Amino acid sequence: MIYSSNYRCNIGIIKSFLMLLTQANEYKWQIWLAIKKKIQATYQQDTFGLFWSIVMPIIPMSVYMILAQIKVFKTIESMPFIFYIAVGMLIWLLMSKTIHLVLLSIKAEKTILRTTTFPIFPAILSRQGEVLHDTAIRLVVLGIIIIWFHIKVGFISILLFILSLIPAIIFVLGLGMVLVILDLVIQDTRRLVLIGLRYGLFVSSVIFPFPSHGIAATINKFNFFNTFVNSSRELLYYGEIKNLSLYIITSIVGIIIFLLASKLIYTMDYKIREYL
Repeated sequence: MIYSSNYRCNIGIIKSFLMLLTQANEYKWQIWLAIKKKIQATYQQDTFGLFWSIVMPIIPMSVYMILAQIKVFKTIESMPFIFYIAVGMLIWLLMSKTIHLVLLSIKAEKTILRTTTFPIFPAILSRQGEVLHDTAIRLVVLGIIIIWFHIKVGFISILLFILSLIPAIIFVLGLGMVLVILDLVIQDTRRLVLIGLRYGLFVSSVIFPFPSHGIAATINKFNFFNTFVNSSRELLYYGEIKNLSLYIITSIVGIIIFLLASKLIYTMDYKIREYL
């Protein structure tokens, strides 16, 4: 094989994905250490660090539950609205926070990327400690809600719910990797994405149901966030997905986006560093 400055451009999509997996495995200790350090820093940053690290992930969920309780917006009748919002917020925040942290990862790790050969993909994964911490807290809160309100949720439904989140995580990782490259070229990308993540929950069935009929419903079929939020919530509560075909198609497209993003990240690894 002849190596040149752009030899990675000749590598296929699947090969690029496998190379990223190899990088993740090779630097798994550094990734785990960075994630562990971030979680520990969350608990140690204030006098009441433990208190705030538990409360802060819960606040976004609690605010919308209170608003629903006082009838600020329409709630759903087919399932307890507190459960509806708790699951919706858990999934939405998991997806949106992942995109946000991926978007910040390259510039946040600028020093190490400019001075070492540490690959970009492990650098992206090493920034996900906050997502893991906050999601774990929200899962505990969701468990308490299920027990407190005597919501019948079977073990199989819980297992399927967790598995249903995997395509969503793959999608947001892929989308985040595409956006982080775009952000290096177009500086306004981050601002636009953050605006979308801040207000996107209102059209993604997170805190109240989005119309299921008409033009709005048709357009929202292309809203991957709405599909993943609805499908995972239904799987946990009903034990099945009402629109399984849409979920499968969305998951497949999400995986394709991730594979294309893997190709971009692996191919442009050295070129990305030139922008730092």
